[in-house]
Amino acid sequence: MNSDKPLDGRRTRREKTRQAVIEAMFELVHEGKAPPEVEDVAERAGVSVSSVFRNFDGLGDMQHQAIQWFQHEYWHLFEVNDTDKPLANRLRSHVRSRVTLAGQVGPLLRLARARAVDHEKMAGSTATVRGRMVEQTRQRFASELSELSPAQAANLTALIDSTTSLEAYEVMAAAHAKTSRQIATVWIGALEAFFASSLTNETEPLS
Repeated sequence: MNSDKPLDGRRTRREKTRQAVIEAMFELVHEGKAPPEVEDVAERAGVSVSSVFRNFDGLGDMQHQAIQWFQHEYWHLFEVNDTDKPLANRLRSHVRSRVTLAGQVGPLLRLARARAVDHEKMAGSTATVRGRMVEQTRQRFASELSELSPAQAANLTALIDSTTSLEAYEVMAAAHAKTSRQIATVWIGALEAFFASSLTNETEPLS
């Protein structure tokens, strides 16, 4: 008799439970219940509350695992495979990826930012996502940035990244009632203007 089979079975059930809970957590946050109650997560996942606590070290751990799951499932949105395309095409690709990111996982990342204040693992995950977004900007527009001075390139990168950030999307959607399509149109126009002006250090700083 193979004594490993019961252990393997328990491990499989545990992983299925964890996955169901993580997906339930993600769905509830996406629906606007942030942070969701453990009871709501358990009900959506089809497991008991005690089962949730057996598999996770509290709500913070669930949220962190949901972020980890996001990094696995949605990391393709940070890929850059159009560096040989004209600038106009890359601008649209960049905006499209950011709008898609905001629409699909924006609520979860907003929760992660809020929890990062007092949750070390969440802070680390948030920093990883932010860093990848900056790197995506640098990679996609590397040819244009290389024509600028280091300071100008850093300024333009920061401007592009902040303009198309999840925070900017949230402000435009919530405070200005803009749709995803409208936000994309505004962002594309803004990025076109940024590159047309090629930001220089000659601009007078605000006093």
